[in-house]
Amino acid sequence: MEFGELLKLFLLDLQRLFRLKIVDGELTLPQILLISCIPDDGIDMTSMAQQLGVDNSTLTRLVDVLIKRDWTVKTKDKYDRRITILGLTNKGQEIQEQIEERIDFFGDTVYASIAIEDRDEVKEILSSFHWTLSKMLLRQG
Repeated sequence: MEFGELLKLFLLDLQRLFRLKIVDGELTLPQILLISCIPDDGIDMTSMAQQLGVDNSTLTRLVDVLIKRDWTVKTKDKYDRRITILGLTNKGQEIQEQIEERIDFFGDTVYASIAIEDRDEVKEILSSFHWTLSKMLLRQG
């Protein structure tokens, strides 16, 4: 199997497992990814779009749904009014905590399913793989 095909299968399986284990009837996978990526002090919309790998108009549509549910809020940056900051409401913070708990539980379940003697090596390889992808993204920006 070619490495590119393996990456595609890994992505598809991971998305499917996230949908089964993390997504509930209230949130879609893109909404979960968005909410889980908003830091406590907020993030500007452009940075969030880059982090999620979507364009600004797609992010705006996602955010608008979450604003209607009172989970997120948009404000203007204190120093540069052209910049829109995305933050979580109190309800949004509660949702984020629930999502993080589900992700942690899912991660623990996957980790426990790996043979004990392989766990550290698998974790190290995944960490190295993530670092490689992060460097590739930095070079693209």
